[in-house]
Amino acid sequence: MISLPMIPVHTTDGGWGGPNKTMPDRQNIARVNYDNKDNRYTYWRIFGDAHVNFNPFKNFNVRSTFGLDYAQKLKRSFTIPYENGTLSNSTSAVNMVQEHWTRWMWNAIATYNFEIKKHRADFMIGTELNREDDVAFGAYREGFAVISPDYMYPDAGTGISKATGGAGGFTLASFFGKANYAYADRYLASLTIRRDGSSRFGQNNKWGTFPSVSVGWRISEEAFMQRTRNVIDDLKIRAAWGQTGNQEIENTARYSIYEANYGTGNSPTYGTSYDITGSNGGALLPSGFKRNQLMNENLKWETTTQTNIGVDFSLFNQSLYGSAEYFDKKTKDILIKPSYIAVIGEGGGQWRNVGEMENKGFELNLGYRNKTAFGLTYDVNANVSFYRNEILFVPEDVASTGDFGGDGVMNIIGHAINMRAGYVADGLFRTQEEVDAYHAAYDVKMGQPGLGRIRYRDVNNDGVIDTKDQDWIGNPNPKFTYGLNINLGYKNFDLSMFWQGVQGVDVVNDVKKNTDFWSLGDMNANRGTRLLGAWSPSNPQSNIPAVSVSDLNNEARFSTYFVENGSYLKLRMLQLGYTLPETLTQKIRMSNLRFYVSGDNLLTIKSKKFTSMDPENPNFGYPIPINLTFGFNVSF
Repeated sequence: MISLPMIPVHTTDGGWGGPNKTMPDRQNIARVNYDNKDNRYTYWRIFGDAHVNFNPFKNFNVRSTFGLDYAQKLKRSFTIPYENGTLSNSTSAVNMVQEHWTRWMWNAIATYNFEIKKHRADFMIGTELNREDDVAFGAYREGFAVISPDYMYPDAGTGISKATGGAGGFTLASFFGKANYAYADRYLASLTIRRDGSSRFGQNNKWGTFPSVSVGWRISEEAFMQRTRNVIDDLKIRAAWGQTGNQEIENTARYSIYEANYGTGNSPTYGTSYDITGSNGGALLPSGFKRNQLMNENLKWETTTQTNIGVDFSLFNQSLYGSAEYFDKKTKDILIKPSYIAVIGEGGGQWRNVGEMENKGFELNLGYRNKTAFGLTYDVNANVSFYRNEILFVPEDVASTGDFGGDGVMNIIGHAINMRAGYVADGLFRTQEEVDAYHAAYDVKMGQPGLGRIRYRDVNNDGVIDTKDQDWIGNPNPKFTYGLNINLGYKNFDLSMFWQGVQGVDVVNDVKKNTDFWSLGDMNANRGTRLLGAWSPSNPQSNIPAVSVSDLNNEARFSTYFVENGSYLKLRMLQLGYTLPETLTQKIRMSNLRFYVSGDNLLTIKSKKFTSMDPENPNFGYPIPINLTFGFNVSF
C-alpha cells in the first residue's frame, strides 16, 4: 500500500522509474527484485544417528544412541548502485556470511520388565547429553570496478572493509527414571523423575528436579461391571500430577554483555570510538565498549506444575468413543527479559525469573464409527477445548512495562496474559448537535472531537475524557477452540477432512485499520480502499472516520476501533484417495497402490465484520496459503 502504482517500472530512456520530490521515498520494487536476483543462500545439512542394543539377560535391555546434526550455511548478498527518481545509491558492495552449527546427542537407556500372574511392571533409567555449538563469521567490502557477481568478492574491492564473527553454544545434561505398574490391567500407576542441568543458568541453579506421577483405574474390568458389557467396552478414570522445566533463554542470558562498537552503521550512529587526539579521522580511533545486558547469576529453571483428571471410554462395541479431561497448569519463575525504564541507562536489559501464571481448562473428545448397510464406512470425531488464563503475580516494576499485558497502564494481575488496555471507541460524531452535546457533557483532556471523528467513552463516569478512561479491550485468548475429523470409505475410495476453529478471540488489526486514517503515517503514501467510504456530509452513516490531514483527535491511540473479532472456522485438510484393487496390483507385483489428491486451507469462514484477509494472520495482509497435492502411495 505504500509504493505508489503511478510510478512506472522504467523511464523512457530505459532507466528505473522512481518517485519525485512530492512522492514518498519508496523504492521501485521491480528494481529491488532485479538487483537482488544474484543473492545466494546455500545450505548444507547432514544428520543421522547410530545405536547399539544388547540384552544381558531376559527382560533386561540396554540401548545407547548417538545422534549428530551438522549444518553449513553460506550467504552472499550484493549492494548495487542505482538511480531511480530522487533516490540513488553510488555504493557497490558485497557481504559474505558463513555459519556453522553442530548439535549432538548421546543417551544410554536401560529397561527391565517382568510379569508375575496379574502383576506387570517395567522400569527405565537413563541419561542423556545434548550439546550445541554455533560459529558465524562474515566479510563486507565496498568499491568494485566491475559490477558483476563473478567479480564481486571481498578480495576485489578497494573501499571500506569490515569483518564480523562470533560463537555460542550450550549444554544440557539429563538423568531420568520411570516405573510403570499394572495389576490385572485394572489398576495402573506410573512414576517418573528427571533431573536436568543447563549451562544457561548460574552455578547455584544449573540443576532442576521434575517429578510426575499418574494413576488409572479401568472400571470396566471390575466384576460389578460385567453386566454392562453389552454397552460399555472400556471405561478408565485417570489422574496425573507432574512438573516440567523450561530453559529456553539466550545462551548468554546470565552474563553482563559488552561490545566494542565503532558506529559504522547507518546514521545516526552510536559508536564508542572518539577522536580524542584531534586527528580528524587521520588515524585508527581506539574503541571503547558499550553495555548490552546486565548479568543475573540467580537465573533458574522456569517450572510448570500440571494436574490432570480425565476419563476414557468406548461404548456399543467400540462404535462410540471419547475422552474428557480437566487440567490445571501453573507456571512460576517465568523467564523473560522485560523492558526497562530509560533512567537505568544503556544496556539495562536483564533476564529474570518473574511472574506466575495459571491455565485451567477442559477438553472433550467424542467420536462415532460404524458401517452402513450398503458398505459405507465412517468415522466422525469432534473435539472442543476451553481454557482460562490468569496472571497470578508479576513484580510491580515488570507490570508497569506491559510485557505481560495491560500496555503499562492497567495491572495485569488477575487477567489473561497479553490482554490489551485502551480506549473504547463509541462510534462517530455524525451531526454537529452530537459534537456540541459531547463538549457540554465532558471535559475533554485528549483530542478535539468533531464531525466524522471517533467518540471515546467516559469509562469511569467522572465527566472527564482522559487517560483514566482506558479499559480492558483486547483478549487474545479464545473462549474455546474446536475441531472436526471426518473419515469416509466406500469400496476403493476414501475421503477425509479436518475442520478447525477458534471462537471468541480478539485480534488487533492495526496495520489494516491504520490505513483508514490519512493523518497516520506518510500522507503521500497509498491508503486502503476503505478510505473511499469514509464519513462525509454526503455519507453520514459510514463507520470510517472522516479524511483529515491532522490527527487532532488523537485517533492514533489504541482503542477498540483497532480490535476485531478473530473467530474463524477453517477446512484445514481435504483428501480424496483411490486404492487399486488387489487383482490389479498383484499383476504389477505390488501389494498396494493408492492415488490421492489433497488440499490444505481450502476454506475460511470468518466474521463479516473482520476487515483483513485472514484472522490467523491479521497484520501481514496475506492469508495462510492454499496447498494442493497430487500423489500416490505404493508398497511392495
